[in-house]
Amino acid sequence: MSQENLTNKNEVIAAYQEAVEDWRAGSLDKARRETEHIRKFVTDFPKLTLLEAFIARDKREYITELEILRRCLDENKSIGNDDAGLAAEAWSMIGSAFHELGKANKAIEAFSHAVEMEPELSQRRVEASNQIFAANSAENFSSEDFLVLYQRYEALLAPIVPFPPKKSSHARLRVGYLSADFCGHPVGRLILPLLEHHDKNRFEIYCYHAGKKDDDITEKLRASSDAWRNIASASDEEAARWIYDDAIDILVELGIHTQGNRLPVLAYRPAAVQICGIGDVRSSGLSCVDYFLSDVWCAGDEASTREDFAERVIRLPHTHFCFSPPDNLPPLAPPPCLAHGYTTFGSFNNASKITDETLSLWNEILLRVPQSRLLLKHKLFGGEEGLRFTKERMKRLGFDLSRVELRGFSPGHLSEYADMDIALDTYPYTGGMTTFEALSMGVPVVTRYGTRHGTRFGYSILQNLGLGELAASTPRHYVEIAAALAENTELLSTLRENMREFLSSSSPSNAAQYASDIEAAYETVWKEKENDTQ
Repeated sequence: MSQENLTNKNEVIAAYQEAVEDWRAGSLDKARRETEHIRKFVTDFPKLTLLEAFIARDKREYITELEILRRCLDENKSIGNDDAGLAAEAWSMIGSAFHELGKANKAIEAFSHAVEMEPELSQRRVEASNQIFAANSAENFSSEDFLVLYQRYEALLAPIVPFPPKKSSHARLRVGYLSADFCGHPVGRLILPLLEHHDKNRFEIYCYHAGKKDDDITEKLRASSDAWRNIASASDEEAARWIYDDAIDILVELGIHTQGNRLPVLAYRPAAVQICGIGDVRSSGLSCVDYFLSDVWCAGDEASTREDFAERVIRLPHTHFCFSPPDNLPPLAPPPCLAHGYTTFGSFNNASKITDETLSLWNEILLRVPQSRLLLKHKLFGGEEGLRFTKERMKRLGFDLSRVELRGFSPGHLSEYADMDIALDTYPYTGGMTTFEALSMGVPVVTRYGTRHGTRFGYSILQNLGLGELAASTPRHYVEIAAALAENTELLSTLRENMREFLSSSSPSNAAQYASDIEAAYETVWKEKENDTQ
């Protein structure tokens, strides 16, 4: 774009479109220069302001993004014909930015505004689902609070008319898996061992691929299925009709309220039995979902399950997820405390899961263990704004920042576990794949759990490894476990040397047993369905 004056509306629009194209192409600095040039000639231009926010978001400048979005909302009101769709998009971006910064309650509030203002029903469903997912990371968010969000989401699905029940009879039980994450995403990696070990004499496997990313994991999943359907561009009704016409007996939706989920498909009732699980930590909240896939450790007691789940909970006898380490797993390194003379605690969990309460407990651990350090790694810490925001937050909570190292995103992160002695899990939204990765690199993980299902993933993993003593039911016990483990360098060395063997011989790594457990559950719920219809 030339830097000449923009003398009329058509020239402004043309310049704006050019900036949009450069942003879409990933030329963020060029797009920013173009928006700055346009801004010299126009003031109230909400779409341009929204583009500026997109650029800031993609550059991971979340504080700048929030400032721009607030200005965008003000501009949108001042132009005289307030654009509800643009306002809703701005509120959605505000919610996402707060979520990235670990401000769950503010994210929930922003997504609520997006739901209220969004004119398109399908997008309102997305925003309501975003709100539920953000609540997973919120402190002191009760079952009653979740119920309000679930009821709001289900009300948005009310216009959907379910398909009529259809009887079908197959030589093999026909199971469909629905996901936007059939790729190198944690869901793709966790579901692959199941598909590879399904008993093809008893089960016919259909995969409904709702994502746009394909990689080597996608190809392995495709090769392990009997039928593969790409539904990425299909509407919810079209996708549901495809599943219905395939006469699927049991449909398993793997995203739940994560990004790209296709929960509205289930409202059409395309399958006789509908299950959610693996991709998210909590109930779908939907009456059209019959079961939620869990295990004896995650599910907790009957009372909390009844309170937290709209579905009936399947309690697998061992684990409800299966981990296969990558082929190129880096070699093990000795615990760094042996060379440094001090303990390095750490977390590579998503920064959105790190609450102020969790940070305060991590600081307490540092204070309990002399000279110890804390290593955190996430994309948020790779930019100046995220780094500054996090340091200010930690300083406000009393951290000595000279004992903290913040690393941004980089390839080959598994090798960086060599710099960590003990991994500290987040709460209330605990790690899943991150926990498996730490353990596979010989790093013990200290986790905290409660009655809520999403708080118990680490607890389940450790119990299945025979390391349940590293799981704490209270904040005080969490600090005590971490501090005591730091004092036992001999145990840390033993765990580093043997953790991979513990993991490889445990239930989460036994793909054949895992598939057998799930297949037994499928046959049980199918028999229950047949008995109900007789």
